[in-house]
Amino acid sequence: MISGIPFSFTAHARDLYQPSLNPGGLLRRKVAAARFAVTCTEANRRYLARIAGGVPVHCVYHGLNADLARLLAGARNGRPSTGPSIRALGVGRLVPKKGFDILVEACALLRAQGVAVSATIVGENGAHGPEVEQRIAARGIVDAVRLVGPLGQAALLDEYLGATVFCLPCRVADDGDRDGIPNVLVEAMACGLPVVTTAVSGIPELVVDGVTGLLVPAEDPQALADAMLRLHRDPDLARRLGGAAEAAVRERFDGERLAAGLARLFRPAVAA
Repeated sequence: MISGIPFSFTAHARDLYQPSLNPGGLLRRKVAAARFAVTCTEANRRYLARIAGGVPVHCVYHGLNADLARLLAGARNGRPSTGPSIRALGVGRLVPKKGFDILVEACALLRAQGVAVSATIVGENGAHGPEVEQRIAARGIVDAVRLVGPLGQAALLDEYLGATVFCLPCRVADDGDRDGIPNVLVEAMACGLPVVTTAVSGIPELVVDGVTGLLVPAEDPQALADAMLRLHRDPDLARRLGGAAEAAVRERFDGERLAAGLARLFRPAVAA
């Protein structure tokens, strides 16, 4: 405001949905003052457009992580392996919106059915970490669920390629926080890994149920367990979903193309 230089901004999930981050109507005032706004899902764009007052709001998806894409291109086998047991992978910070407690409960349900299952959860510890750890212990599956902390890109790629299913049972947290389209879903799908997730926020823009993955209700461990078991017992379905997921990322989430689209938004604003 002091300089008179115009600006735009990019909003992600917490920026939009957590009231504590927008005291005094900050988001509405900010978008009203901007040349344009950008967000990472169509669901977010519609939400922001309702308060934009005619200011343009654009959806530009996050592209596939460039480092992971490079490593994946050099991998000998980009497809997940199969085997006698379910090897589930979840990636994300240990915060409530990721729903990793639901993944723990789903693994416990599968164990109770006599299904061989293991799960690896990769990501930084957070506010939900103690709850997740407590549930692992309470369900007696310490030997089946690993919390490995954050990993570098090469080690993370090994986890993607060694899993048989990617699980991210996202939810809307009590404080309104939610994911848009988690980048790790894009990464898993780029590896040809079949995914099971929920229809929260912008996720259905990426994961089409029965086409590029499976969608289950949030807060439903039984539904998650059933979907994991369905993929395990139907390897043809798992391969079909994984292949379609890989193609969807290649066609719609190429980082170079998306960055070029963002640049096209800046050029006329800068020229003006």
